[in-house]
Amino acid sequence: MAPRSTLEGEKYIRYAEYTTRVATTTAKISDRANKKLDELQARLRLRSGKWRSKQSILEELIEHALDESEPLVLLKPPRYPLSPKVRKRLRAYPVDWGVKTSEEEIDKILYGGTG
Repeated sequence: MAPRSTLEGEKYIRYAEYTTRVATTTAKISDRANKKLDELQARLRLRSGKWRSKQSILEELIEHALDESEPLVLLKPPRYPLSPKVRKRLRAYPVDWGVKTSEEEIDKILYGGTG
């Protein structure tokens, strides 16, 4: 059955098992990111033998990122050497929060472990 328009930008898709609300949106990505997404799409097709849309791949990646207990890191690694402006900002970042912390506690937080 074809999707039926109900509200501006929203559609209901009817399947035999369920009805789900779909909000559509457009995201602009760079040509480089689009080529990588094409490559991922091709790899998935080779592995599974099934074609998957870019939308379904992105939805699964988003769900996976939100389900992981590890924090998602979207920061690019710094370029070396750091510029003087960046070094100055990094030096100004540490702030004394008034909490005493031992080196062992820091190591435990950063590297895990029991003690």
